[in-house]
Order: sequence, then structure tokens, then C-alpha cells
Amino acid sequence: LDPHVWLSPDNARAIVAGIARALIKADPAHAERYSANASAMTARIATLDEALRRQLQPVQKAPYLVFHDAYHYFERHYGLTPIGAVTLTPERPPGAWNLSELRRHVRSSGARCIFTEPQFRPNIVAALKDGPGNILEGVLDPLGAGLTPGPGLWFDLMHGLADSLSNCLSDSL
Repeated sequence: LDPHVWLSPDNARAIVAGIARALIKADPAHAERYSANASAMTARIATLDEALRRQLQPVQKAPYLVFHDAYHYFERHYGLTPIGAVTLTPERPPGAWNLSELRRHVRSSGARCIFTEPQFRPNIVAALKDGPGNILEGVLDPLGAGLTPGPGLWFDLMHGLADSLSNCLSDSL
């Protein structure tokens, strides 16, 4: 199971609706305000979603590898082409045999980019990039570790993911 549910605009809309329902139930006197805020947020999510869809469309078929298995919701929503992950969990790096198989898979798949994360910059990525081919390295941050907290954080996070993917994958074309 991928716990990174916030990386899908569809899930974000469902979360907004659920929060609005809970607030209305807990504080019915302000139901109109909660409903209006939920509608405004849903519209803002829709605008972002459309912009990211346009941005990512040119690189949808470009294969890439991520450091850890955290992007299913985002990848499915935008029709991207991941070939896999270095590890299922960042705390557990792959062994020598798995690394060798992963290197073969990266080469045979035609992967154009390998994405690390700011929290985890393993030497494994350098080992996967060694050899023939022009594999670029990008950075994806599913947690927004370097972002400023506030009402725009989720939007900045989503823009950051799309920018990283489109920049690296476009550069490799």
C-alpha cells in the first residue's frame, strides 16, 4: 500500500470534502463558510490539476526510476511511465544482487532519469548511473521537506514534483 495519498488531486478533493463534512457536523452554525471554503479549494485543485496535466503530457511515455516507491497516486493520475523503485522503503537499501538486476533493468528499459529524494541521497544512484547511456538525475520530494509551511504548501509540493519530472525527462529527450 502506498501511504502517500496526498499526491493525487482526486484524493485531495476527497480529503477537502471529508474535512468540510466533519466541520459542518461539528459546527453547523458555520456550515455555509465551510462549504464555500471547500468549493474554493476544490476549484483551486482543479486549476492546478489541469496545469500539471498539460505540463506532464509531453513526458508521459518517458521511462524513469524513483528512489523509493512513493509516487503511485501521482504517476497513475498523470499517466506517467515509472519503471520501478530502487527500494520499497528508504531505510532498507537493496543488496548487491538486487542492485545488479536493477542496473540491468534501468538499461533495458531505456530509463532517462533516476530520481533521488532530498532526505535520501544514496550512493546507489551513482552506481546505477555508471556505464553507457545518458541517464540524468533528478530530485523528487514527496514530503515537501524544503517548502515553507502554509496554505500553499500542497500546491507548491505538487508543482515541485511536476517541475522535477518534466525538467529531467524533457532534458533527456
